[in-house]
Amino acid sequence: MILIFLLGDLLVILAHIFWRDEIGFFDIDKEGNLTSLYTGAKLWIVATLALLHGAIITRLHVPRRIIAAWLLFALGLAYIGLDDMMGIHERIGFVLNNILGAGGFHGESFNWLFYFAPAMLAALVVFGIIITTLWRDNRRAAGMLLGGVILWMGSLDIEFWGRALITRPTIPVSFYHKLIIAEEGLELLGATLIFAALWHATQKIIREHVEIKKT
Repeated sequence: MILIFLLGDLLVILAHIFWRDEIGFFDIDKEGNLTSLYTGAKLWIVATLALLHGAIITRLHVPRRIIAAWLLFALGLAYIGLDDMMGIHERIGFVLNNILGAGGFHGESFNWLFYFAPAMLAALVVFGIIITTLWRDNRRAAGMLLGGVILWMGSLDIEFWGRALITRPTIPVSFYHKLIIAEEGLELLGATLIFAALWHATQKIIREHVEIKKT
């Protein structure tokens, strides 16, 4: 599964590079594209694994705050997957732009980065709890999850950089398009690492704590 997702990540980027002009669905800079559908589906799978992991640890006398963190982790991943498919963050961003009078310039679609900053910080807290919890029993999974989160943070940093470029009087178009590939590539690979972490962690906890009865 991990290799399949890595291959999928590569194919999505290659499709953008070679066919974005002919087929807009392959353009990773557009809403409702192949990347949105692919990443959303991937994150729903990861959310399901996180929910399964959380359900198993409820039987292991784990503190409630850890169980709550796993539930929030699963729900957060499910939301991010839905958001990837539907562009909810940008739609909300435009609504808030109109309410706050913060629109009317070329980079207004990037304002969601500021509106969603509190949610991003809360997500980092949840990620931190999950990584710390995994580190005690499954350092491999914890390391992969940490790597995925770092890649996602890198993707957001590049998006902030893209906002700065797009608001310049003269936009370096060629360089901006390269940044888009780097941003989406980090997001794709980050999601794959998070999947790998959850896949490994869930397999391990099932082997150790779930008894499968043979009929």
